Amino acid sequence: MDDYRDIKKLLTPNREIKASAQLRAKIRQALEADRRKRVKRRWLWGCGIGISSVAAIQILLFTPSGLSAKEVLAEAVDSLYHARNIEMTVEIRTRPIENFRYINLEEDFVNHHLTVTYNDSLFLWRIDKGERVAIGTGEDIYTWLTPLKLGWHINNSDKKNVVGYLAGLLSPRQILYTELKQCDADTRTKYSVKKEGNNILLTIHAMPQGNFDNPYALDTSIAESENIRRYVIDADTRLLRRASVSVVSGNRETTVLNVTSIDYGIASDSAYILPQDIYFVETENQLTGLSGLTAEEAASAVLNAFTDWNCDILDKAIHPAVSQTLYHDHFYGSVLISIGQAFSSGNNNTTFVPYRLRLNDGTVQSHNLALQQSDTGGWIVTGGL
Repeated sequence: MDDYRDIKKLLTPNREIKASAQLRAKIRQALEADRRKRVKRRWLWGCGIGISSVAAIQILLFTPSGLSAKEVLAEAVDSLYHARNIEMTVEIRTRPIENFRYINLEEDFVNHHLTVTYNDSLFLWRIDKGERVAIGTGEDIYTWLTPLKLGWHINNSDKKNVVGYLAGLLSPRQILYTELKQCDADTRTKYSVKKEGNNILLTIHAMPQGNFDNPYALDTSIAESENIRRYVIDADTRLLRRASVSVVSGNRETTVLNVTSIDYGIASDSAYILPQDIYFVETENQLTGLSGLTAEEAASAVLNAFTDWNCDILDKAIHPAVSQTLYHDHFYGSVLISIGQAFSSGNNNTTFVPYRLRLNDGTVQSHNLALQQSDTGGWIVTGGL
């Protein structure tokens, strides 16, 4: 508590401190001159000032009256601009083939290797978790399942939907800005900043995002869980040094993500070369889906279509390359036993329909079919098989 009081006292501004008009004029001239030097830069993924919450506290408290905090913040964040190449190892409780958003408190840690390269006109990144890989090439995302030689070509605007929390780690100079915006927008979120030695420690305690009247999706992603995010920032360089995320479930706090190493060195361009043996599904050619049906009716139609592999139905709800590669051998000849009542859970605009299916080998599979609506209102299958 004494340390906390010392920090609080240190951060308390002395209201008697005032800069002279001459000093303020000199500072403004210096900042304006430097701003003009930097105005030609175009930062990808932010195009402007990434406002570090740490810098915000320091600058707003210690800036003499009359000086623009926004301009000084640009100087504080500018140091992160020079982190042009980043290699990072992140361990996450998940499965090697699952999507990048998925976590499971009971799973072992899986290493994710992140590589990021910035230049004046392009932002390249790669995440490899063993059986699933994703690459961002500036305007496009390619993600694929290595064992199945199947992938998807996705618009870059869906980056967060594709890689979840890892989207923030791909741009350390923006991560505090993103966190600050989230904290300001959600009054249930609590965050604290303190300095220990040469490090600045940012801690954020956030509640689950989404509707959990049905708790099915609770704790299946970081956003859909009560979580504590901890960042260690170098006080001098403002570079991210370490990070971790813990999920709070009941009375237990479980670490689900841990950044074990960060290297701000030189990345290899070969990391962003697409494999030649992967078939990529073009997601811009969106499926029409099954229209004019309730979620239960759409689920029933899809699952019944597995019996004789009715492509007239299946190809509207599941891309043919996906259904043939992932589902055909497992589900062909199966028989639907029952359908339950549809429900929603989480924050992904997904409707879940419980089902029981007798497979062609006689075993019974019980799960929840995940459905979403296409732009035209038809139901498409997004998971649960």
